[in-house]
Formats: sequence, structure tokens, C-alpha cells
Amino acid sequence: MVKLIAADMDGTLLNSQKELSPRLFPLLAKLQEQQVKFAVASGRQYYTLLEQFRPRQDETIFISENGAMVMEHGVSLYVDRIAPETVSRYLQKIKEIEGTYPVLCGVKSAYYEDDDPVFLDNFKAYYLRAEKLSDITEALRQDTIFKIAVFDRKGAEQNSYQVLLPVDEGLEVILSGQSWVDLMNPGVNKGRGLSLIQKAYGISPEETMAFGDYLNDSEMMKYCAYSYAMENAHPKLKELCRYQAKSNDEDGVAEAIMEHFGLSDR
Repeated sequence: MVKLIAADMDGTLLNSQKELSPRLFPLLAKLQEQQVKFAVASGRQYYTLLEQFRPRQDETIFISENGAMVMEHGVSLYVDRIAPETVSRYLQKIKEIEGTYPVLCGVKSAYYEDDDPVFLDNFKAYYLRAEKLSDITEALRQDTIFKIAVFDRKGAEQNSYQVLLPVDEGLEVILSGQSWVDLMNPGVNKGRGLSLIQKAYGISPEETMAFGDYLNDSEMMKYCAYSYAMENAHPKLKELCRYQAKSNDEDGVAEAIMEHFGLSDR
């Protein structure tokens, strides 16, 4: 019996217009009645997710920042920290890559220093709480930084990901979207966040279901028996998952959950 469900946001719960399904919150209420826990697992900032899930935030567990910050009821279950000197080394390398814009993600806020309009449009979609700094390294003195996010105007998989992947400076390089690369401490990912929740509540992988669409969801799929790749998912994620859900524009997550639990919209 499934006792825990985790789902990614972009390309999974959110459709192409970045909207949540109107069926989602009523469905989560039904799952709660059956004592099934729900976690949203995203590269997005915790404060952004909290606002998006406002109607059900008290019943939702947040695996935010690709697993670097896990929150429930406003209390941190886990927060990671990257050494300031490591952040500085990577920032130097990122700034040498054409078309890239770094974001430092911290407990209090996200920090940036660029005014490029394309970058800002994309950045604001993911980070509700943000602070512009004339020198982004100032964030290292005022917050705990647990992730470096890189927006890439030239396409992350073909550009910054290829440059940063072989860099051996202590951080793991994760392709988290078509235009985004995330850098975090090794072993920090959505899968680890999911495993922390499983341990906290005594839930096994055989009792866990997860949905995703991109490579930053890969580790999460290793912690669940019911692993679903969206129809629109990256081919490599589809290879890892046992099941496939309909696309994010076809309400694939809700459809798969309702089918598994025998639920209806009534």
C-alpha cells in the first residue's frame, strides 16, 4: 500500500502554462483522509513552493532546492551547507561561461547580481524571496548557502553543463532543466530528501510513489517502487522508471494517482 507520494513541479505537476491542476488540492485532501503523505520535490525555492501550495501547505512536505532544504510545518528536517570557499571557486568558473547567470540559494533568500531581462523573467518564476547584490559573494557573509543555480541562455545541457561537469572542485553538477544547472554537495538530491522522510515516518520504498520529468529526479526514483516518468520526460529518466504517466499537459500525475487508488473526481 502506498503511504508516501512525491512529485516534481516543472514539467510534472505544472502544465506548460506553469499552472497546477485544479484537481490537485481536492485530490490531496482525499489522500490525507487515507493517511497518505504528499511531498512536493522541486528545484524551486521553499518560499515559492510554500506560496504555491498555500491551500494545503500544512499537509505538504517540501523537498525544495533539489533536496538541499527539506521542510515540514515550517520546521527544517534538513538543510545543507556549501563551504564559502567552494562557492567562490565555482563562481569564478561560472562567470567564464558565456550566457550564464549564477544564483546563490540560501536559507533566508536567493541572491543574484545580474539585470538581464531574460534571466530575471526565468529567475522570478522560481524564487519568490530574492535579494539583488552588487557583488553576489556578499551572500556568503549573510546567509548559509546550500546550492548554486546557473541560468543558461544558450541551453544548459549543451553549454554550462558540459563545461562544469568535468570540474573537480567538490560539487555535484546536476542538469535540472533546459536552461538550468544546479551545483550542490555530493549526495544532496531529491532522493536523499525523500529517504529522510521515509526514515522519519517508517515508510519503505515499496510504499512510496514518485513522479518526475527531468534528470534531477533520477535519484528520487531509486527510493520508490512506484516510479513514474511523465510522457514528456527526458529519455534517460524514462529508462530509470518502472511506469509512465501521461504528460504534464494531460494531468498525468492526478490521473495516475486516481487510477492507483481507485479515486474519482466526485
